Amino acid sequence: MTGPLPQARPIPQSSDHLNGQFWAHCATGKLCFQRCLDCDTWRHMPRYMCAECGSDQWEWRESSGKGRIFSWIITHQAMHPKFRDETPYAALVVEMEEGVRFVSRPLGIGNDELAIDMPVQVIFENIGEDYALPLFRRA
Repeated sequence: MTGPLPQARPIPQSSDHLNGQFWAHCATGKLCFQRCLDCDTWRHMPRYMCAECGSDQWEWRESSGKGRIFSWIITHQAMHPKFRDETPYAALVVEMEEGVRFVSRPLGIGNDELAIDMPVQVIFENIGEDYALPLFRRA
């Protein structure tokens, strides 16, 4: 898919306090990840304890938003009815400069143009009054 995404998107549902904080940062146009205050390890998905050192001391830090395509898959069967008209579409795994891997979608990059190690930059698409979806375009 090379054009803008349709606005009729499913809104992320989060009953978890940490996931809600992640989406609140995205709504302000910031891609933030947790960083351990004891060992400086970045992490994503959000969680209360560091997988590296076991510390429960952490803070949210803004990501550079830059990364490289680590992997991707082309989806031919929509996993949600609102994506039916977009198949086939790519789901990316982006390795961020901070070291975390993040799953998202490309924007303005055709499925046949995707390449391992392609530099990408986050961009946000508003999908609701209080939500923005982090997507990736070429850097």
